Amino acid sequence: MPTVLVLLASLLIATPAHAAGTATVVDRFGRVVNDYGVKLVDWEGYLANPYIELTVRPPTDVPFPVTIDLKAEGTSRLMMDLPSQLTATGATKRLTFANSAEQKTFKLAIHSKRGPGQDELYTLRLTVQASNNTTYTQTMPIRVQQDQKTALEPTIPIVFDYRYDNITGYFNNPAFRTAAEEGVKDWFRFFDLQPFDTVAAGAEPNHLPGNDWQNTINVTNNAAYNGMWVYFRGIQTPYSTGYPARNGRYHARNGQQLPGPIHRSTAMIFEYDEAGKQLFTSLADEDWYRTEIQGSVLDVHGLVMHEYGHAVAFHSDWAGMRNYVNTSGANDQDVIAYQGRTVPLDSSYHVPGGSAYWDRLSGQSGGWTHLFPTRRWMLTKLALLVAENAGWPLNRNLTPFLAPSIVTTGLPNAPTGQAYQQTLVGRGGVPFYDWRVTGGALPAGLSLDRFTGAISGTPSTAGTYSFTVELRDYDSLSTPVTRTFQLTVGGGVGGGNLAPQATASCSFTSSWESCAAINTGGDPTSSNSGAPNQGNRWGTWPEQGQQWAELTWPSAQTLRQAQVYFLDDNQGIDLPASWRLQYWTGNSYVDVPGASGYPRLADQYNTVTFPAVNTTRLRVLLQSAPNLSVGLLEVKAFS
Repeated sequence: MPTVLVLLASLLIATPAHAAGTATVVDRFGRVVNDYGVKLVDWEGYLANPYIELTVRPPTDVPFPVTIDLKAEGTSRLMMDLPSQLTATGATKRLTFANSAEQKTFKLAIHSKRGPGQDELYTLRLTVQASNNTTYTQTMPIRVQQDQKTALEPTIPIVFDYRYDNITGYFNNPAFRTAAEEGVKDWFRFFDLQPFDTVAAGAEPNHLPGNDWQNTINVTNNAAYNGMWVYFRGIQTPYSTGYPARNGRYHARNGQQLPGPIHRSTAMIFEYDEAGKQLFTSLADEDWYRTEIQGSVLDVHGLVMHEYGHAVAFHSDWAGMRNYVNTSGANDQDVIAYQGRTVPLDSSYHVPGGSAYWDRLSGQSGGWTHLFPTRRWMLTKLALLVAENAGWPLNRNLTPFLAPSIVTTGLPNAPTGQAYQQTLVGRGGVPFYDWRVTGGALPAGLSLDRFTGAISGTPSTAGTYSFTVELRDYDSLSTPVTRTFQLTVGGGVGGGNLAPQATASCSFTSSWESCAAINTGGDPTSSNSGAPNQGNRWGTWPEQGQQWAELTWPSAQTLRQAQVYFLDDNQGIDLPASWRLQYWTGNSYVDVPGASGYPRLADQYNTVTFPAVNTTRLRVLLQSAPNLSVGLLEVKAFS
């Protein structure tokens, strides 16, 4: 082969296969996401998740018409808006383009993963087929942020009473019983409650129907309780539903009736007599796509979750819900702010099934049609906001209810001519964030990554720079948030994080935690990040009182600043009641002089500056709150 042809062949082989025939994928902020990919969020594991919308522009260097097949690969939980298909390995969808000027949108979401889990990584594959049957393939990452790192359970005890399931005996099946109980618990996972006054045995009358709602029987609790009492009964006809006790008795706390008022017991009636229907009881994450709302599969969990909604809120026996219906929801500003409109309930206390009333961020509803393929009924943020009218306060600290915010409050100084990186941390909203500098300017040599919030580079010119950063989340109705930072290049604090060069030691470490986790140099995503037995956090449970963690260097360091990231796992480890920094004088530990203050903030670094000290050891001294333990995710130290 001639030399020229050999060189040409090698060049052709070296050219990336996706360079030609590459489609461009753009998000709602106008960012091309081909390289970074996309980010989805799993909201607490029991709630319908927000979707993201992407625009596909076909390649311009291939003959038309063109089809692009989308495949979200890696888990059956991935889904795309209709028309699309669900499969055991992910969702598929086809887009067709008549010419290069056309562009099409699609929506991508993920079904919730029940229970706590770690962040996930999947793949979005695009297969482009030109009119000459030439195909091109490209891929990009799908990142999934798991907001639930620890189990989320109801904060009041729930008693399930099966004594009267004597018509059909459905609940004798353990899998059936578990699926049904989870459908009830899913509501209470999102309520901010404390136990009520104790209801004595025999003090809570209720009633249960027989077939065709005939032969009603009167029932009562056979034990004392201070949470919610739930009766389950299977009947053969005509339908499933739920309702609260209509006995004029309501929950109290410390002798005072609670607003709502809140009924003391509820009942869930399950009906199943359809020929050819298969009862589906699996709660496995990878099985959800096998469920159906209409069709041959009757999903126990989804049906109970939906129908128990009538027992817990969506029923005329709840005074607050009667008022909501009578006013067509016009007085509920939280619902209006979220959905962008009033959301009335129909005469049967359902959210209307039209697309205008689908949950705005997830595209799902309690009805028969959704923006996505209709499978298991899922609890939605909209349904919870409406349910609050029954008197159930929502836990507003859970991520679905947090407004977007920038939690980073300050940036350490940057040494001139040295590599620098600090990542801004955001919280709340739909966290496929867009970060931008909207005022002032970063120091020359530094840039802000729009996707990650990382400020990085090598600053070249000394001075103090002021700039304003804007964060936008993926909710189109969210208001952007801003924060102004000052960053000093050269002089004062600098030289980068010195903590990774030190050896960590701690007063006490739980057997499943790691003291060595505190100085890895990483950046936690929240105070509840990390996991037991993973070596990525330090905790002292069950030890309480004063605890400490310290860094020891092989030679003396000049220190002027420290940053501390607290662990708060919502399971016994909380922010400290107080804390301070100490340094080793050579004979003893003393508090650092002139500390700028000791903030106690979750989900961000707590920064302390002080006049320079020369030492081989820096200690973080923590005092726990009563009946709680303390922990750290990361400590940074700067010269």
